[in-house]
Amino acid sequence: MEEEISLVELFDIVKKRMAWIINATLVGVLLAAGYTFFIAVPEYSSTTQLLVNRTQQSEVIQQSDINTNVQLINTYKDILIGPIILDEVREELDLDLSHKALSSQISISSEANSQVFSISVNDTNPYDAATIANTTATVFQNNLDEIMNVDNVTVISQAVPNVAPISPNNTLNLAIGLILGGMIGVGMAFLLEFLDNTVKDEKFIVEELGWTSLGRISEMSADELKSDGRQVLPQRSSETRSARSRV
Repeated sequence: MEEEISLVELFDIVKKRMAWIINATLVGVLLAAGYTFFIAVPEYSSTTQLLVNRTQQSEVIQQSDINTNVQLINTYKDILIGPIILDEVREELDLDLSHKALSSQISISSEANSQVFSISVNDTNPYDAATIANTTATVFQNNLDEIMNVDNVTVISQAVPNVAPISPNNTLNLAIGLILGGMIGVGMAFLLEFLDNTVKDEKFIVEELGWTSLGRISEMSADELKSDGRQVLPQRSSETRSARSRV
């Protein structure tokens, strides 16, 4: 026979274990705050922009020339994160990073049908991020003629240090800690309730065990007995018990 639980019983369980749920939520927020403010290393981002502008043979700009420039950006993206560019950047800046580690810090983006693309660098130091971005753009511009026999890239915006970190996201991390702590607290509250096999009410005896309820005895405290005009029976002395045993 499957046990069914009503919404009222669910709310009663939550209400009963509310202290546990609140404590678990607070622990989740504290853990998230500890990680965000004391463990997580802030990261900064800096961006430089480049323009792909193919040399025109006439003063009139043709749509085909623009399309060609846009299509070249996809090729330039692959060249930028390749060893031919990044190895020179690592050597020029004397970076203690592998090619794979440096390429993971660089992201290249462009808008649809735009001749402008951006080089963004993430680093734990905002000034290093700007230096790497600008050096990468300069090395790429200087080597493009040798690589592809074209010279159609211009740096239009230098990267500047941005001291506002992009990660960690303090608000998001605290919200995640709050939600996870609350979910764990609710889950543990229901788990503890379902693992509690003590007899709580008459319903369990009658419906689950199939026994007949003969009555109910309420437990009264000493204060309740005194207010009811009754006295708590004193404990019999040892002499009285021994006298009766001899009789």
